[in-house]
Amino acid sequence: MEEFRCESLPEEIWDSILQRVDEDDFESLSLTCKLLLSITDRLRSTLTVSDRTIAAPGGGISGILRRFRRVRRIKVDPAFRGDLDLVVREISGSGLAIETLDLSRQRFFPSSSVRTVGEKLGTTLKTLICSSLRSMTDRDLIAISEAFPGLEELDISKSHLHTSSAAMVTDSGIEALASRLAHLRRIDVSGHFITDASLSALSSRCASLSELHVRDCCFISESAIASAVERRPNTTAISIGGNLTLTRRSFADARFLRSLRVSDSRLSDEFLTSLANSRLPLGYLRFDHCVGLDFESLFSILKTHRSLNRLGLRNAQFLTDESMELLTPLLRELTAIDLGSCVNLTEWTFFRLAENCPRMEAVRMDMTKLGSRFGSGSNFVKKNNRIRSLDLSLDNHLNDATLRGIGAVCPELREVVMRHCWRVSDSGIDELGRICPRIRSLDVYGCGSLKNLGCAGGFGELETLRASASKIGDEGLAMAVRRFGERLRVVELECTVVTEEGVGEMMRRCRRLKEVNLKYCRNICSGGGECFWLARMVFSSPSIRRITLPEHLTSRLTTEKQRELFLRHGCVVC
Repeated sequence: MEEFRCESLPEEIWDSILQRVDEDDFESLSLTCKLLLSITDRLRSTLTVSDRTIAAPGGGISGILRRFRRVRRIKVDPAFRGDLDLVVREISGSGLAIETLDLSRQRFFPSSSVRTVGEKLGTTLKTLICSSLRSMTDRDLIAISEAFPGLEELDISKSHLHTSSAAMVTDSGIEALASRLAHLRRIDVSGHFITDASLSALSSRCASLSELHVRDCCFISESAIASAVERRPNTTAISIGGNLTLTRRSFADARFLRSLRVSDSRLSDEFLTSLANSRLPLGYLRFDHCVGLDFESLFSILKTHRSLNRLGLRNAQFLTDESMELLTPLLRELTAIDLGSCVNLTEWTFFRLAENCPRMEAVRMDMTKLGSRFGSGSNFVKKNNRIRSLDLSLDNHLNDATLRGIGAVCPELREVVMRHCWRVSDSGIDELGRICPRIRSLDVYGCGSLKNLGCAGGFGELETLRASASKIGDEGLAMAVRRFGERLRVVELECTVVTEEGVGEMMRRCRRLKEVNLKYCRNICSGGGECFWLARMVFSSPSIRRITLPEHLTSRLTTEKQRELFLRHGCVVC
């Protein structure tokens, strides 16, 4: 038989094939031949750096950066355990025109390496994301401003707060940042103990600033926000919140506002009236846990802002099915809505949204009462084939009958989240999978009545299954993977009744499996043999990239030498 070569297939066919392959697999494919290297290089624009990237064949991260010259966005995995300074030095020395660097949820900001080599990276970097770092200080902000003077977007939100002023972001750091970043267009400083002085510095010194996000900044006043908007009337997006009282003056000068998010604040009557009369070009409006909003004000705002495509009204407890009946005709342009914690809403509202909002793609109604209105079924509701994503979590009323009705109305669902819905049973999930066969992501965390996902043959396209804290055991898991295991890529199965036998069956049948989370599976290897079990898990599944071990096995199985061995096979064990 003639030996097969990469060049045996035309380049356009390889191109079509590789567009269906995860970018994570491009690293090994790029080492096979020059043709695949050329195609994967052309297709790849993003790179996620993880522990396995550092140990990858072909030179680790430096080798990957040499092969993929079109990478423009780099994200460091939040679970990364390696040397972050080394990663920054490698990126800087690669000569790539990196435009976005995402360091979210890292232990610290790599100030020392940024100061040393950041100048090379700073010529092209436009977006830096450093949200939820365990530590961020004024020194870090100064390093950012000196190394990346051309920065246009910066996110330093929700860092862990410290009581020591030396370990915090303060007004001094923000002022130093503002004085150097002349091209800054968007900044998120949510969650920091900064004051009006920071807002004044940003709005007065950053001439291009158009997006400002300052949620959970309890020392920033409404007057400072109004002054910032007055200085920057071209502001297009604002997120604020934290015990504020908004008045007519708050956004009086914002004529181009397209996105407004307000949380945990008081909305005065004059503010609501001025917003209703403003006729702003709003596309996104969100009021979360706000006091002062009522049905009449909301109706007036929605009536004059028919162009809204995303709306959030979390904890708007004045909303009822009857009031939503009057509002839904005003929401025909919506593509996404969040009505979480609106505790008086039932499935009646959901069906009205599906019927009256033909563009709707995502609905979030967690912590509501879907299933409590007996007889408000979906028999006469027109199907909505645009809805792709649902979040129905924490609903004590959601039952099998209501779930079937929702599935019948939304047959093209791709993602369903229904955490802690105790009344949903195996048959309800089974019916959902049969009616909505194209679901790719299913999250049933904490659904304590679930023992399996049924046997009706649904979920044929499922790729992500999150079923932690359910009662799915070896038998239910085996039934599931026999039906749809071929496509599964991510499984979170922190269930106390699962044993190593059920997990072994899953690994044998799921040939595309990349991530497995078994953190609270305390019955796995309870009688010993854990070393052999883990080795078989890693070495028998070439696709596996990450395994989160049961807590009781972590200390016995994850020595440094073992981690290095598994990394050489492309799998992170943690």
